[in-house]
Amino acid sequence: MSALSFATATIALMQPEDLPAVIEIERQSNSHPWTERNFQDAVTSGYLSLVARELGQVCAFAIARTLVDEAELLLIAVTPSERRQGVAALMWIDLTQRLRIAGATKIFLEVRASNAPARSFYTSRGLTPIGVRKNYYPNGVHDGDREDAILMQVAL
Repeated sequence: MSALSFATATIALMQPEDLPAVIEIERQSNSHPWTERNFQDAVTSGYLSLVARELGQVCAFAIARTLVDEAELLLIAVTPSERRQGVAALMWIDLTQRLRIAGATKIFLEVRASNAPARSFYTSRGLTPIGVRKNYYPNGVHDGDREDAILMQVAL
């Protein structure tokens, strides 16, 4: 793939045929990845499920759900080799516009306390920490150990 940029990457609704690429990005990005069934359920349940493409290839995805006037970002990930090139920012802009149109006035999310790059990205998008969920995430390093989640939010 070539370098990603705001000029060449495109965002679209996730389609069933995107799932193999999305699942691979998820496996490369998360220690406890969603299953294929989780993704299928998200798409068929009407969650806002987006992909970014560069030269026709899926290079990122995001999934959010809305409840009345609130949205929750469930997942956002970029192919590891394509990170820090602007595609997550492009995805965020498109995602928030679609959520506003759907009536959301706030976005919430949880992020691993140890995930400094993600926390930095979210902070740069205006999200602020609002709490901690103790021992929320399973920790892949030691069986039984768990990691805190930082709760963040931003008004749309």
